[in-house]
Amino acid sequence: MAALSLLMVGINHRTAPLELRERLTLNEQARDEFYRVLAQHLGQTECILLSTCNRTEIYLSHPDQSQAPAGTDSLPDHHDDVQLLVKLLGQISNLDMDCLLPAIIVNEGEQAVAHLFRVACGLDSMVLGEAQILGQVKRAYEVAQQRKTVGAVLHVLFQRAIGTAKSARTDTGMARGRISVGSVAVDFARQIFERFDDKTVVAIGAGEVAKLTLRHLSTLQPARLLITNRSLSRANALLEQLALTPEKGEVRSFDQLEEMLLAADVVIASTSADQPLITPQQIKPLLRRRRHRPLVIIDLALPRNVDPAVHSLPDVYLYNLDDLQSVISETFQYREQQIKQCTEILNRSVVLCMHEFENRDIGQVIRALRQKLHALGYDEQKRTTRKIASANPQDIDRIIQEHSRRLINKILHLPLATLDRQNRLGSDDSTAEDYTRTLWQLFDLDDHKTKDHEIYSIKRKQGGKHIDVSVIPSKSDTPASSVDSG
Repeated sequence: MAALSLLMVGINHRTAPLELRERLTLNEQARDEFYRVLAQHLGQTECILLSTCNRTEIYLSHPDQSQAPAGTDSLPDHHDDVQLLVKLLGQISNLDMDCLLPAIIVNEGEQAVAHLFRVACGLDSMVLGEAQILGQVKRAYEVAQQRKTVGAVLHVLFQRAIGTAKSARTDTGMARGRISVGSVAVDFARQIFERFDDKTVVAIGAGEVAKLTLRHLSTLQPARLLITNRSLSRANALLEQLALTPEKGEVRSFDQLEEMLLAADVVIASTSADQPLITPQQIKPLLRRRRHRPLVIIDLALPRNVDPAVHSLPDVYLYNLDDLQSVISETFQYREQQIKQCTEILNRSVVLCMHEFENRDIGQVIRALRQKLHALGYDEQKRTTRKIASANPQDIDRIIQEHSRRLINKILHLPLATLDRQNRLGSDDSTAEDYTRTLWQLFDLDDHKTKDHEIYSIKRKQGGKHIDVSVIPSKSDTPASSVDSG
């Protein structure tokens, strides 16, 4: 049975601080570069890169190792792959290996399968059970498909992980409730402000995180919501989805950011910009004009949209992803029973997925055997059809019998000839006996019926002993070595 060649290398919010994670959050250009460089080093190796705010993970599978001969059931040696992947991450993010290595996670084989299942279901997220990660896993799979780096192993792995996560979240109730980073951010804001009906909320960014956050925030009915984004069309589309009246919601140009910061009570930042959009230099001139009104800024972006130094300014309260842990810990206690149920479902699904991997070579053999036999049958069918077309009616039965005999002989020729050849080449007793036993089992032959058949014994003198291999041809058939192959 072939060993599963599967490797996961990465970092996440448990192993790496925010400062390191934001350096490893790869934008589209960096992802393209990663795939390009990896192809130069590893050729046709299967690879999927998953990069989010809280994790950067690489899933790798070598097709040649995953199809290793039976009997090589130990895990492949991935030491060189780990070193290469860490090196590539360091180059793309401009980080030293010494900074990366302490935070690196490595999972192989079944551990890698179980890890992805937990990730897709949200059990490994900063916010337990958050919904956004499932879409991110699916998107990572689709991007890798477009780059043609998905093969048989990663296709099965990600499809099973996505499907299992969907059903587990629904069956356990994990999909219900306020369980995204955005929703927890809103809960966090509620701990700071008692009311929102007199507050102005500014959303910088109109992506998925902004949409999820503002949907939850709208239930608090803030006095006014201002949305700004580099793309005004996306900002307008988000405002339309929120169904706010012109008095309650408005899209502003990004050039008006300073004016919006002056009016804001709460700022939600969630863009994909690689440089800070809000700096101390922007906020300082506004403090006096704000008349000491508190300004709460929740930075949900990675890389961060807000310069950490903003936190030191008076009357400004800056919170980032790591600061949400106080709310997240409550989520864990509340969902303890759901976690248990979800884990049980995932564990069963991991076992089934591993079984599918371990037996994938059987499926390949079955498909190849079907194709070969269909080809033999088609060839004989054409031959028989031609003969029937020009035959006398009284010869039809004979032609059909001949068709059956020829087809059976062709099907049996290769296995019986191989069995005969093993003896002629002097193979050991166990090999010949294994082949014979396999034939009995595959064709469901009955020992008690052998008395009605001629037993053909292949005997070969070797090393002072005889090797007996019995096969059961019909009375009209010839020995295996001379079966008519057409």
